[in-house]
Amino acid sequence: MMKPYLAGSLAIVAIAVTQIGFVPPAFAQSDEAIEAARRVNISGRQRMLSQRISKAACFLNTGTETTDAPNQLADAVALFETSLQALLHGDENIGLGPEQNPPIRESLLGVVDDWEGFSDYLQKALEDGNVTRPALAEIDKSGLKLLADMNSTVNQTAHIYGDALPDMPLMLSLTIDLAGRQRMFTQKAAKEFCLIDAGVDVEENRARLAKTTQLFTTTLDALQNGMPGVVMAAPNDQIRAQLKLAFDAWETPKAALESAATGNPITDAQRNSIANDMEQVLTLMNEAVGMYEQAIPAS
Repeated sequence: MMKPYLAGSLAIVAIAVTQIGFVPPAFAQSDEAIEAARRVNISGRQRMLSQRISKAACFLNTGTETTDAPNQLADAVALFETSLQALLHGDENIGLGPEQNPPIRESLLGVVDDWEGFSDYLQKALEDGNVTRPALAEIDKSGLKLLADMNSTVNQTAHIYGDALPDMPLMLSLTIDLAGRQRMFTQKAAKEFCLIDAGVDVEENRARLAKTTQLFTTTLDALQNGMPGVVMAAPNDQIRAQLKLAFDAWETPKAALESAATGNPITDAQRNSIANDMEQVLTLMNEAVGMYEQAIPAS
């Protein structure tokens, strides 16, 4: 059941879905393949939201003025909640029926348990518009647990539907998963940058940030050029051009992230880049995931 404090955020969920949701396929394919791609996309978006929530909570702690952290937090919490319910029980407005596969349902129910604990930490932040440093550490810990279990669910979804549907090739399913994971990396990296700035587990977060930044860069290269047996190269000119836009947008925040990871002092210009430029990278990668949905072979 949805928590009462989320109700006020639902008015903006439709806008949030448009901004960081899915792009429907542009031509006729089987209903099963369309829904499978959408499930992989929306499940992958849940990973991103888990880290977006923690990032927004960190911005509340540090008082970052270059982003509207309270609204960003409320939007992400509401969207995660409604998307989780849609993945489990279906939502005709976004083209999902109830999840019928028993292993995936069981995995999603585990995420529900994680979410209940995680969202409890968020209630006070939503009510007060502030996050203490001890609360921030707990939010990050719970968010990482949620991320790990949601990641397992996405991987399971991509493999099961990719194996089962002839017009949803496994390699495409896995590529949608990896492209979707890039959205999460933008938010995880921004969160780790912010935690360093906030003085929370600084050395550990520097190590995590270096790894997250490298993974985003390596995966973006693989999406552009392919990696045999792991990810297909950009399957059409539209996706190739979109990934190039993401690569170009990534360069400025990447420099700020790498600087923070090596222990250099964080500047206001870098804070601004992580709070704002990273949103452009997120938007571009989200659009790319929608384009991959359209790349399902026509039936």
